[in-house]
Amino acid sequence: MSLGTVFARGGGNTGAGPLVAAMNKAVNYANRHGVLVVSAAGNDGLDLDHSGSLIAVPAESGAGIAVSATAPIGWALGATNFDTPTSYTNYGTSVINVSAPGGDSAYPGNQRCTMPVSGGTVTVPCWVFDLVLSTSRGATAAGGYSWAGGTSMAAPAASAVAAIIKQKNPNISLGALKTALQNSAVDAGKQGADPFHGKGFVNALNACQR
Repeated sequence: MSLGTVFARGGGNTGAGPLVAAMNKAVNYANRHGVLVVSAAGNDGLDLDHSGSLIAVPAESGAGIAVSATAPIGWALGATNFDTPTSYTNYGTSVINVSAPGGDSAYPGNQRCTMPVSGGTVTVPCWVFDLVLSTSRGATAAGGYSWAGGTSMAAPAASAVAAIIKQKNPNISLGALKTALQNSAVDAGKQGADPFHGKGFVNALNACQR
């Protein structure tokens, strides 16, 4: 789910309690029926281990998993640090399961970079190439493509890796699927469980080979 919001826990936010409870119920229902619910961690830069009265939904809902976002900083200039946590991602060891590419616009300034594309080149500010090129609403019913950044980009990437594992192992249990997603990820950041990466940075090739 590439969506989310942050609520104040308790009665300080009218209607928040029932909404949080409803999301927990929905995610747990899916979980009981063998569905892996993958959610964007959120783009508020919150330390969800120490967020006090705040709760990120659906990142912290039920038995689902949350995905944080990473991005290179200066890819068009040769950067290969694809597992760098983004400037905006929510994080927390108690919440984040894995990290995945989400894109970022943190590269400073508006220096322009030119990169090859099919049939020519594209020249834009260098930070644009650190974002994710994603499908989007367009001028026609067929839609189009645009540059985007967010944990909403990271969650589908992690979901795709989980789908690869499921395709290779159609009868895999939900618990085993979660474990396989984590075990195929590459340890990043602090060794072991990490606030920004959880069990690691997703790796589709590893998932294909397991």
